[in-house]
Formats: sequence, C-alpha cells, structure tokens
Amino acid sequence: MATDQTISSLRAGDQVAAVARIDEAIASARSAGDVWEEGLGLSARAAIATRQNALREAQRTYQAALDVLRDNNGWGVAQVLYGLGGVARARGDYEAALRHFRDALALYREIDARPDIARCLVGVGWVALAQDDLELTVSSLTESLELSLATGQRLLVARGLETFAVVAARMDDAPRSVRLAGAALDLRSAAGQARSAGAGARLEDLLEPARRQLGEAATAALLAEGRAMTADGAVRYAISAGGPVKPAGRTATQVPIPADGGGAGMPSALTPREREIAAMIARGLTNRGIADELVISQATVARHVTNILTKLGFGSRAQVAAWMAGREPGTAD
Repeated sequence: MATDQTISSLRAGDQVAAVARIDEAIASARSAGDVWEEGLGLSARAAIATRQNALREAQRTYQAALDVLRDNNGWGVAQVLYGLGGVARARGDYEAALRHFRDALALYREIDARPDIARCLVGVGWVALAQDDLELTVSSLTESLELSLATGQRLLVARGLETFAVVAARMDDAPRSVRLAGAALDLRSAAGQARSAGAGARLEDLLEPARRQLGEAATAALLAEGRAMTADGAVRYAISAGGPVKPAGRTATQVPIPADGGGAGMPSALTPREREIAAMIARGLTNRGIADELVISQATVARHVTNILTKLGFGSRAQVAAWMAGREPGTAD
C-alpha cells in the first residue's frame, strides 16, 4: 500500500486523495491475491468513512476487512475490531463497542502491542464513562496513561487526560477538570496534531460549567496551570489517589462526551466577547446586525467570527448556530 502517501494526504486534510490511494491499493492487492494488504486497505477505508460519519459504510467495510483477515493475522484482526468498536460507540451501541474493544484488547495483549493496548484502553474508558461505570473508566485510563507515557505516545497521553478531565467534571471537581484539559491541550499542540472538526466546541462545553462556577479569570489561570504541566506530571496528577472518585450519595454533573474521543485541539478557549458574538450568530444576526448591536465595526465583527470558527474547529456560521442551539440555557453568557 502507498501508506506514506495516504498518511500524508490525511494529515493535510485531503481525504479525497487518501481514499483514491487506498482504493487503488485495495484493487492492486486483490489482483495480486495479497489478503493482508487488501484487509489493511479496507480497514483504512473504513476508518475514513468513520471520520466522515458514514457509519453504515464504515460498518460494512470493516466487516469486509474482518472477513478477509480473519484467518490471517491477529494484529490485523485486532485493528478491525478496534475500528468496529469505534463505529459502535459513535452509534451509541455501547454494549457492542465494549465487546469489540475487549476482543481487540485480548489480541493486542497476546502480541504485547503496547501502543495499541493503550489506545484500546482509552476506547474502553470512554465507553465505560458513557455507561457511568467509573471504576472501569478509571482503571482502564490509568493503565492506558502509564503505558502511553512509557512508550512515548504523546497523543495517547492527551486522549487519556481528556477523558480524565471529563470524569473530573462529572464529579464536580472543576479545578482538576480544567487543569487536565489544559495539559491535554498542550500535549496535542506539541505533537502538531491538526484540529478536528468541533474539537474546540467540545473543549468549550467542558470549560463553560467551570467558568460559571469558578469565574473567567480562575478558569483561565487553571487552564494555564495545566498547559504548564509536563506529560509525566500531568499523568501523575490524573491518576493520583486512583483518579476522581464519585462522591457518595451525589449525582454526577453530565458533561458531553466527544463521539470521536478526540479533544481540545484549539489554541485557546473563546473570549467572553467571542461567546457573545457566537450567541448573536445563533440568533441569525449578520455581521452588520452584530456590529450595530455592539456598536463596533463590521471589520471587527468579521475578525471575531473568524476567530470563533478557528477556535471551535467549524467551517461555517451554521455550525456555530447549531452548536449554540444545543447548549444549555445561559452557557453563552
């Protein structure tokens, strides 16, 4: 397979070129009778379909890959099972997701594929969190973070920290949540990972309750504290005392869980002015209408709108409006 070219296309955000190269590789592998390359190609094709939220296509393609690889190689089968777990999670079928992740994890452990073990454990952690199984969430994430740190997988460390940040928010531990979000944000930035669609919006959904509880200045300071942490320090902080523990007799605050397990790939959170303008976009105001209401220039509004789109990881005002409409009342204040 033209793996390097495919990865380069994906990193550049050119999914059309990546799909074309993968399809060529799949056809070539079939002609040559190379089931290994065909299976990996189908798995890569399914992964792109998952990113595009074409979940039925992803399911079919992963199943085709599994049929090809079933009797071939344990690692390849594990990769497909991991992908199927991601599709099931995106569809909200948490029982199936957990089953696929656990089956993949068993195969990864057989061959001691430590980075893959760590990655799969994050998947288990997200599903367990969605099911409010905090014991499984914490145990899975703790092992994942330790493995990721030991093998130098910065993005996996970031994903684990992001999940712990959501757990902390669920447990009403806003300072811990914000610090962990900041640490994860800095790790992603250092690794140079491209911002995924809506990543900034997910961070905003995590930080907004902290702003209401702690205030704007305190939240910003905590985020900066997290960004100043080393990877080792952030991991120790996340798993200290077994991680966040559910207080007896209390109901956890629900915090949105990113469907892709991704996280905060944005340079900073929205400013109060940007949140104000985002709310006006949701009301249907044009740049001129916003400028008139705030008594500022249209050029200034345009700069704010550009910053909002960039920080949230969106490509249109309609996405901003939809995101604002889906938030709890008052979160734009």
